[in-house]
Amino acid sequence: MKTIVVDDEELSMRQFELECSQVEEIELVGRFTNPLEALEYASGNPVDFALLDIEMPQMNGIELAKKLREINKNMVIIFVSGYSDYVLDALKMKGDYYVFKPYSREDIMDALTRARLLSKGQKKRIFFRTFGRFNVFIDDQLVNFSNAKSKELLALCVDHMGGEVSMEEAVDKLWPEKDYDSRVKALYRKAVIGIHTVMEEHGVPDVFCNHRGVCYIRDKEVLCDYFEYMKDRKNSQYRYEDEYMFEYSWAEETNARLQNMASEY
Repeated sequence: MKTIVVDDEELSMRQFELECSQVEEIELVGRFTNPLEALEYASGNPVDFALLDIEMPQMNGIELAKKLREINKNMVIIFVSGYSDYVLDALKMKGDYYVFKPYSREDIMDALTRARLLSKGQKKRIFFRTFGRFNVFIDDQLVNFSNAKSKELLALCVDHMGGEVSMEEAVDKLWPEKDYDSRVKALYRKAVIGIHTVMEEHGVPDVFCNHRGVCYIRDKEVLCDYFEYMKDRKNSQYRYEDEYMFEYSWAEETNARLQNMASEY
């Protein structure tokens, strides 16, 4: 879990850094005394968890938290402060926890444990990367497909963003040179079985579905750069740079639409 700490007290940051080193899942990627520098870092780098002091120069922790959530709405945010005055403000902006200074080692470990559990609860096991070449990651590991058409059919389902893909459309796009007959239908069914096999092997059998000549993905169960970009083009974590599933000719239509959107933005 990529973590930053923002505090204008060097001693507090050192104590937090020391405790972070004891937690395997926590990777401290940045420590800042200046909130503006922390914001600049988060706008260009992935951050999963931020520990924020509240009373700081240039920008207080509450305002910083709001801007960090604009970058990554799922970022775990825990506040630290020597005062109780800000508890209500922290709750209003949906902060995840509040630690009072001076804090003990137990307080920090409790905060780290909470952050780790919150991050795991929010993290989707499957990530589809579509900008550039299409790839599938499960639990941060690249997934290999023995059947290339299975991977392409899954890519087509991702392109539909949870909408159904009919057998007729799949055949037309994956096997354009073949007649729509029993032999090509068998190829389609083989591709479907291949996807199910991969998903079952990785313990995520319910993400891909098929019935009565259609197939689709449960889009709410996955993370995808294309989906996140369509929700918020300001999201710096998922940037479109003129390439979308470039290995598939049928993806050129979506890529052209993305290029138009990018030029208008």
